[in-house]
Amino acid sequence: MEKGVYRRIAIFVAGLFIMTLGIAISTKADIGTTPISSIPFVVCLSTGIDLYITTLIMNLILIAMQYVVLRRDFKFVSLLQLPTAIVFTFFTKITVDLVSEWHPNSYAECWLYSVVSVIVLGIGVAMVVNSRTTMVPGEGAVLALSIKTKIPFSRMKIIFDVTNISLAAAISLLVFGQFEGVREGTVFAAIFIGVTVRYATKVFKRLSPDPENNIS
Repeated sequence: MEKGVYRRIAIFVAGLFIMTLGIAISTKADIGTTPISSIPFVVCLSTGIDLYITTLIMNLILIAMQYVVLRRDFKFVSLLQLPTAIVFTFFTKITVDLVSEWHPNSYAECWLYSVVSVIVLGIGVAMVVNSRTTMVPGEGAVLALSIKTKIPFSRMKIIFDVTNISLAAAISLLVFGQFEGVREGTVFAAIFIGVTVRYATKVFKRLSPDPENNIS
């Protein structure tokens, strides 16, 4: 039992790191980052504040939003997202520094970066979900909105991502007069991250000896 708990925590932490690596790679693609990181990245570009700081602020806002939306239905266990947000921020700083010297030299390489980022991020998300520990703030916000509105989680996830992209695009146009950080790669990520998560989950189901670690 205890061994199983440690295993889930290890999968969760590894998944968080892989998620941030995928996000970091997407910021180097120059054709748009992922939907969940689009607002922090555009704010980073427009203010000069480091991405890991804007990511932490975004995650704290998402946790607060869950409380505002759910009120009495907000579970105390949801506060576990706070340390998760801090670890996520720490990993973001590490991975952004890790890829700081990566620069695509052509439009084709930009797409290569974008595709790799989607695959890496999708694997990380699948690991976090399969760990069955706690949620990251983005997923927690989607779940809270789904509960409140009675809209299915999968559909609310699409609404949430489109809203993130729209807000990031609006900020970009307001500040730069053009799209920065939100481009065709962002749309690609919005469509194919979910596909990657589904395929990665199937692989985890085959490899994991513990059915409780799988998602349906």
